[in-house]
Amino acid sequence: MKRTEPQTIGELLSEYFAQRQLLGGVVEGRAVELWSDVVGPTVARYTEDVYIRQGVLHVTLSSSAVRSEVHMRRRYFISQINDAIGSRVVRSLLIK
Repeated sequence: MKRTEPQTIGELLSEYFAQRQLLGGVVEGRAVELWSDVVGPTVARYTEDVYIRQGVLHVTLSSSAVRSEVHMRRRYFISQINDAIGSRVVRSLLIK
C-alpha cells in the first residue's frame, strides 16, 4: 500500500520499531536517560547506577539520606518519568 500523506521522522521511526518489536527497549532506555532530569542535580550526583528490567527501574544511590528521600518520593518520580515518555514504562522503583 502506497502512502499518500507525508509523515514525520518520529512517526516513521515509531512505526519501524513497532513492526520489529523494538519499541520496548528504546522506551526503556529513554526512562533511564530521564532519571537525572526528573530527580534533579542533587540526587543525580549521588546516583551510581540506573537500569530498567521488566518495568522495574533499579537505582543505586551512594547516600543513605538521599536513598531515604527518593524512597519517600518514588511514586512521584515514577509518575514524572512515565508522563515524560507518554506511556507506563516504569511500574516500580527499586532503590539500592
